[in-house]
Amino acid sequence: MLSASALAAPAKPPEASTAALADATQSSVPYAGPARRIAELLPRGNASPLATLFDPVAANQAKIFREMSSVQVPMNVDIAEIVEAYYNQPKAKLVWVDGKGATVKAAQAIDLMKQAGDWGLTPEDYAVSATFESLPQGSPERVKALAQFEIALSSKMLMFLQDNFRGRIDPNQLSHYYDFKRKPVDLKATMSQLSVLPDLLPVFDRLMPGNPKFGQLAAELHYLRTSGQGSDTAADINKVIVAMEEIRWLPQQFPQRYVFINQPAYMAYYNENDQTTLSMKAVIGQQDHQTNFFNASIKTVEFNPDWGVPQSIIHNEMLPHLKRDPAYLDKEGYVVSVKGKQMPSAKVDWSQPLENISVVQPPGPDNALGQLKILFPNAHDIYMHDTPARGKFASQDRMFSHGCVRLENPRGMAAAVLNQTVDFVSQQIAGGEKKDMPLPEQVPVYVAYFTAWPTTDGTVEYYDDIYGRDAETLNAIATTTSNRTH
Repeated sequence: MLSASALAAPAKPPEASTAALADATQSSVPYAGPARRIAELLPRGNASPLATLFDPVAANQAKIFREMSSVQVPMNVDIAEIVEAYYNQPKAKLVWVDGKGATVKAAQAIDLMKQAGDWGLTPEDYAVSATFESLPQGSPERVKALAQFEIALSSKMLMFLQDNFRGRIDPNQLSHYYDFKRKPVDLKATMSQLSVLPDLLPVFDRLMPGNPKFGQLAAELHYLRTSGQGSDTAADINKVIVAMEEIRWLPQQFPQRYVFINQPAYMAYYNENDQTTLSMKAVIGQQDHQTNFFNASIKTVEFNPDWGVPQSIIHNEMLPHLKRDPAYLDKEGYVVSVKGKQMPSAKVDWSQPLENISVVQPPGPDNALGQLKILFPNAHDIYMHDTPARGKFASQDRMFSHGCVRLENPRGMAAAVLNQTVDFVSQQIAGGEKKDMPLPEQVPVYVAYFTAWPTTDGTVEYYDDIYGRDAETLNAIATTTSNRTH
């Protein structure tokens, strides 16, 4: 687990500006970001005269609470609700100021947020102005500035912690190729902890990504900023920043067993106990049939599968053949049914709605899915499978499928997720019959998209942005910063 204390604030070149990020990226999908509004805070009554007589600090704090109803601090809607709920309590306490000025805890919070760049975030997002410092003690202007500082620091700190835990952007707004249930952050409990704990590090460490890969990416980012001299340094920095954002969309820690597919690398990996025990080449979706970025759970291995041909493939790829040769599907060994009734393809009226027609390729050595497929139910009908087209794995750029993931070593992957031997898998295939075999224990699978990713030894490797998704993410990050700072 990466802790705040593990990463001191190093000297580094200035952050890339928001404008530079925006100019360097293009996106066909406008990213709106979360809704924002002003927190509506209630005026508080005066402190008791006796209390203020003997405790000037209490008197100043009471003045700050009274001023809160007049401050204008825009923040994300979900954070505004928490800030309102906390400060509108009758017994609420100030968190960051003591009536005279900022507390030691406020200084710690600001110091942590200034280090946001070390964790792949944008420090400008969390900047808090301490305008009270130049104002006379006890003046109405200073009291109002302290109230503004108190509310602003609470909202920024909550946003900073939330961003560290789940990422600053919602990937589901980027395009339909992203499918993530965003990780919830208990902001109410977090605000309560910020108010009572003298040290913020336990809260910060709890919400930092616990995946060792994140720490390796952070180290790479520091190296690039301080030592990188190559012509691709700026591009590599952006790839690492995107990777650190994307890893926050995934579980805070990876499980003991999981499958990881990295599309830009055209690779699939089986991992167990923090070790990659199996890796293989993979074929992914074509540009117009891109593989989605999501996570699911592997539940079943199907041996000797048949292939129900999607209607899009029937329409786009099979109908042209059938116009030239109505018996094309019969010759190729497909089984055609119309409204459930099997018939030769030459006798089918292909002008009728395709919803009436099913085309199935029976099990066999020429089946498009090969001799097995590995199923993890998802909304995109994506799965891993074998293929008879073995020559595709020799290509450097392996975008050939309609979205599913073809594996170079499907028997090895099936054996790994089933916790069996390759010989066992081969025996199931040798029977020739279609057979579904549930996994004894479901295995998480991450169908991911990282153009920067650490290898087993921690070395970060870089890949081409084959689908142009990094550009979309960088644009969304720049838009988010623009929304937050204007």
